[in-house]
Amino acid sequence: MTDIWRSLLTNLALVSILVVAWDLVADFTGRLSQRRQSLVLGVVMCTGAVISMATALSVSGFIVDLRAAFIAAAAFFGGWPAMVIATAGSIAYRIHLGGQGASIGIVGILITAVVGIAWHHIVAARSRTIFHIFGLGVSVALAGLITLLVIPPQVVAGMVQQSTFPSLVFRFLSTIIVSVLLDRQQRRRDLVMSNMIYRAMVRELPDCLNIKDVDGRFIAANPATAEMVNATSVENLIGKTDFDFYPKDVAERFRQDEMGALEAGQTLRIDQPAIFPDGKQGWLYTLKAPFRDEAGKITGVITYNRDITEQKRNTQLKNDFISTVSHELRTPLTSIRGSLGLIAAGVAGELPPKVANLINIAHNNSERLVLLINDILDMEKIESGVIAFKIKQMPVRPLLEQAIAASSNYRADGGIRIVLVDDAPRAEANIDEDRLHQVMANLLSNAIKFSNADGTVTVKLERRDRDMLRISVIDQGAGIPEAFRSRIFGKFEQADASSTRKQGGTGLGLSIVKTIVEKLGGAVSFETEEGKGTSFHVDLAEAQRQPLTSRFRRSAGRGRAMAACVSSSARTRPMSRR
Repeated sequence: MTDIWRSLLTNLALVSILVVAWDLVADFTGRLSQRRQSLVLGVVMCTGAVISMATALSVSGFIVDLRAAFIAAAAFFGGWPAMVIATAGSIAYRIHLGGQGASIGIVGILITAVVGIAWHHIVAARSRTIFHIFGLGVSVALAGLITLLVIPPQVVAGMVQQSTFPSLVFRFLSTIIVSVLLDRQQRRRDLVMSNMIYRAMVRELPDCLNIKDVDGRFIAANPATAEMVNATSVENLIGKTDFDFYPKDVAERFRQDEMGALEAGQTLRIDQPAIFPDGKQGWLYTLKAPFRDEAGKITGVITYNRDITEQKRNTQLKNDFISTVSHELRTPLTSIRGSLGLIAAGVAGELPPKVANLINIAHNNSERLVLLINDILDMEKIESGVIAFKIKQMPVRPLLEQAIAASSNYRADGGIRIVLVDDAPRAEANIDEDRLHQVMANLLSNAIKFSNADGTVTVKLERRDRDMLRISVIDQGAGIPEAFRSRIFGKFEQADASSTRKQGGTGLGLSIVKTIVEKLGGAVSFETEEGKGTSFHVDLAEAQRQPLTSRFRRSAGRGRAMAACVSSSARTRPMSRR
């Protein structure tokens, strides 16, 4: 028993010393290539195997050493370079020791090396886990049984009886211990390296990045954050809140944003005015995201701030430039379009065919330019808030009828038929009449443009769940290519953006539609199938219709009861379906 304990303690001490040695060596080899690190690991594991064989004891009929564990670990963690060095060194020393079992020992070393390299390739493409290490230990133990196949029969009987089972258990446990220690050491080093990289990134980041606990106290921050709040250092931030650095109203606004991220459990993105350390006013892009622990529980909030003052200024300059140029272009273009239209209509007399053709080309292109300028101006006005939305409750169907009637200007040549399907009679919504008309004009012009000649476009009004109305514009055209679907609501986007495309347009129509509908509190979506057509859907909240008696009473108080009743009746009378 004394010999067993002495052997175990000796081998455990050897493992501990070698793992510490590898840790120290790895500090100096961390910047070496992967191949060179593998070679160094092979040398360290080979040293362990040689020392273990040199100090091995015969206990209860079997030799106690760690050669199998060191060789398997070298191959498993280091790959081919480490395996070759550890295997070659171990074989060379086993030959040096000599003895009757030298050939058997060499075969055992080779089989163990093959097992280790096989497991290395099995887990090479995956993250190493304790189950892989357990599998390696079992395989190394079983490799000892394979060695029995090359042992002379007269020797096998004695070994099986005396030492096979304890030998296999020792091989299994020693492989597990060595592999677990190396795995933990490698993971620790990887974590330290990752932390070093992330700390350097955060430290050098010119934007503010910090983490606060649920009470709003700083628990981590980068130097840019300290500079932003006029703190003397990052250490001076820890444990404090925004109230220690900002006026009360500003700190309360920041705290409300943090509470919003904490309560919603979602990332918030905000553009907000700010005062910078030099006293200048500007804009910050702020991102606030929940900070979760390993169990997924929210324990704080991550805040990222970036100075977008220059970006805002450039955007405003660009918008001002576009607006100014567009306004300056629209007046002369309107005159040019009108003049060309009059000449094409024959006001100046009959034109020769070639001249008439050139005039028509010029007139059509002037029309396209005017549409482009109008779209740009509309988009700029909507986004800048210049256009005030006059929202009021009104019936939806009359607006759809008006939009369909107005679409005759751009569907006459193609023979496109438009059908109105009203599955929500007398439905009303809180909308801006002019803006919804603009939405329908864009959707209808799009549907007509991409419909086949003599095709049909369907405008459908229906009720959805939760008191929602859906207006659908359905065409039977070619559908939207899959590659373009993710960009369909972008500005200046065209499915066919080539100079030879068949359909014209600015690429702003659907972007304007999305912006207007969202301003009205609704949403836009679409369904499409190539070769079968596209359906665009506008979802709006339905408003509760006011009782007729209520309208009558209010109107009577103003002396217009009869007129109101007649007007209401005329607006809500169903139109026959086509």
